[in-house]
Amino acid sequence: MAFDRRYLKKHGNQWIVVIKVPERLRKHIGKAHLKHPLHTDSLAVANREKFRIVAMLKDELLKAEAELRRKAKEGPDPLADEAMQWREAVEQSETDPSFYAYEDEEGNLIEDGHSLTLSLVRDRADEIAVKEGVARAKDFHDVAVGQATPITRLIAKWLAERPMKPRQQVDYRRAVERFSGWLAAQRLPTSIEAVTRKVAGRYVTDVFVETGAHPKTANKDISCLSSLWKWAERKGFVEENIWRGQSLAKPEPDKDTQKRPYTDGEMKKLFGGKPGELLSDFMHIAALSGMRVDEIARLSAENIVDDCFDITVAKTKSGIRMVPIHSALKAIVTRRIQGKEAKDPLFPELPVPKKGSAVERSQKVVKTFTAYRRKLELDDVPDGARQSRVDFHSFRRWFITKAEQAEQPPHFIEAVVGHKRLGMSLGGYSGGPLREQFLRVIESVKLPQ
Repeated sequence: MAFDRRYLKKHGNQWIVVIKVPERLRKHIGKAHLKHPLHTDSLAVANREKFRIVAMLKDELLKAEAELRRKAKEGPDPLADEAMQWREAVEQSETDPSFYAYEDEEGNLIEDGHSLTLSLVRDRADEIAVKEGVARAKDFHDVAVGQATPITRLIAKWLAERPMKPRQQVDYRRAVERFSGWLAAQRLPTSIEAVTRKVAGRYVTDVFVETGAHPKTANKDISCLSSLWKWAERKGFVEENIWRGQSLAKPEPDKDTQKRPYTDGEMKKLFGGKPGELLSDFMHIAALSGMRVDEIARLSAENIVDDCFDITVAKTKSGIRMVPIHSALKAIVTRRIQGKEAKDPLFPELPVPKKGSAVERSQKVVKTFTAYRRKLELDDVPDGARQSRVDFHSFRRWFITKAEQAEQPPHFIEAVVGHKRLGMSLGGYSGGPLREQFLRVIESVKLPQ
């Protein structure tokens, strides 16, 4: 490690990070190399700092690649798109005798269209072998003749069988397209049949380990890819899930960076400010019900049933529940449902996302709250961390903390907030607590005065 000079170059007596720009991107970026000064003459210090910079520069290259493909209306791998166009020609030539048929001047068939099309595919594969290597050429040929399938061509079918929120679909699709784009950039086959466990391991090392990516970020992408391969294994596209066992080890939890509930002093400051009616209502409901912000944002007048919030759509199965309305919330709820029809939203101020949009209805509240919290100087970002330890979800953490400190039974608290209850008896057999037991948990929590 002491003499490791990967990505490093001396400029005068100072070290700089240097990343080579692929030829395809040079015109778009305007240079052949990306450089970043490290402001040190120490090789040891340069090695400590470089991977953070390498990750930043490689992310810049990935964004440039995506932008270039977007402008050219290409997928993550234009060669895979071309191979699929050839596959259409091959399939048509099998069923249409006149397709590409080669006849002499007297109309005699010299070569049928199917044979000619296959010959053209081989010619194109030979051209690709010269430019991008034999492996890419073979992959192109196999896709074109129907013996292999580009990874990206399976995304829509895979996601169609995996119900999830639009925002999750965006993340899953992005993870797969990123991997396919990396394969193409490395001149490796991009069909799902051709990707090996060794290639998957190389991807994890190159893209996540060597760039110093956070294990949580890396494992999120690896989990998405693993999900696709599990599906492909069931469908017979692949023999095994090559992503099994590829996840990065999770770091030991750091007490100083873990998310936390608000303190009573912070709660007084938040509720003593001027958040505005919409945010104030959200804060009160979150703090005195333990509900998630999305659950609150989706409420309609018909979800107010028998003095309860009737949650019919939730993050998990356990989240489908009836939450008694805290006595301190009744005035807010009464004002919110006044004059409304059953289907009318409790919070009409929130924009309704377009169908299939990755934007959650609660996003406006979350952004507004973050700005309000920072304005009050309520932030807790440890050194080196990316996020504050407190956020809107900290109201839910505070509710659970206060219910526990009020000596409410843990399994009742879990049921109220929609967490999965453990064990066969409570998690499998029990029909759940009584409404009165739920209500005792709810009313045990009081806002600090």
